[in-house]
Amino acid sequence: MFIAITMNHIRAVKAWAEAHGAHVNLNMVTFEMEVKARNRYFTLYPQFLARMNGQLMHVPQLIREVTGFIGWLPYKPLRWPLAADKLVFKKRLTECGLATPRMWPAPREATAAFVIKHSVGSFGKELAGPFHPGQEPDGAQMRALTKQGSTGSIYAESFVHGTNIKVWFWGDRAVHAQLHPYPLINGNGRDTIAELVDARLRDIKQSWAEYPEKPAVMQALAYQGLNLDAVLPSGLSAWLDYRYGRRFAPDAATEEEDSSLRSMPAPQIAQLEAAGQWIAAELRQELSAPVLCTLDGVLDSDGKIWWLEANSNPIFPPTGYPAMFSTLFGTPLSVPEPGSVMASASGQTAPVAMREMPGDVTIPAEKLRAVADERVAV
Repeated sequence: MFIAITMNHIRAVKAWAEAHGAHVNLNMVTFEMEVKARNRYFTLYPQFLARMNGQLMHVPQLIREVTGFIGWLPYKPLRWPLAADKLVFKKRLTECGLATPRMWPAPREATAAFVIKHSVGSFGKELAGPFHPGQEPDGAQMRALTKQGSTGSIYAESFVHGTNIKVWFWGDRAVHAQLHPYPLINGNGRDTIAELVDARLRDIKQSWAEYPEKPAVMQALAYQGLNLDAVLPSGLSAWLDYRYGRRFAPDAATEEEDSSLRSMPAPQIAQLEAAGQWIAAELRQELSAPVLCTLDGVLDSDGKIWWLEANSNPIFPPTGYPAMFSTLFGTPLSVPEPGSVMASASGQTAPVAMREMPGDVTIPAEKLRAVADERVAV
């Protein structure tokens, strides 16, 4: 995918370095990068995507299990409370007035459609559903939510149907945004749902027989009153999964395909700005300098974003390097101005041009270098 293609990261750093007369050296043993510009320098640390014991995870070294490169940052991996526990995140978010789905301490208390989550978890794991109110999850579903030795709590959260949204922030600035609709199958009146699902999976070189997340798909279908043996009538559709990252389609290869940030209408951009200002203010109480984070949410049919969780060590998108380098070196950022393409409040796009504007306040080098020491590295 675009954000995990190594050459996209190298291309982005190269473009910035050429534009600002910077010198860049890459250590091929450690994959650490040294960047020098404007009489200062920083060491950038790599992150990699690895699959270990069947689980995806982010690791700081190029170990044998690595499957992809996911960016450089001027600090080592961090942990902070808002990203460590979804319930802490939801509580703080509610206190500041931003939208997050309603929750109940136990599934039996839910008065609307709901999903069940473990407050500590990532990569779309440790959750189940959706369920209708009054529906009781079975024992196997509940046991799957709790890993041996894990901390945190199980809770029910209102199921908001919509489009998955993940937004990357550097400090308070949104730098990348993915909008992923639920993957659909379209009925033809002949094929069973199992056959339609298998056809979707073949698009990503998988098959239903070997698909590792069958229970999630079956639960999504059950919520819609469907099963694998049913024949979906022509003209009807069914969605297969509500979780982020389960697109049942090839990954985006370009920025235009991967990020919707440039085309989002003004009311949604305003919601991103409010969320960015909130998370940056929260993190300033923990850390002495801007850092990378993501906020995950659901965009409903009315255009409202319901925020679900934060992540402290996400993939770094290649689109984020100008903002990061602006903080480190005080270099300018490009922003839209009349003449290029940006969204209006009506949702229509209008031509606008690009202009240069000063970046965020430059952070002293010693503060960025100290950030990794303020939280336990993973």
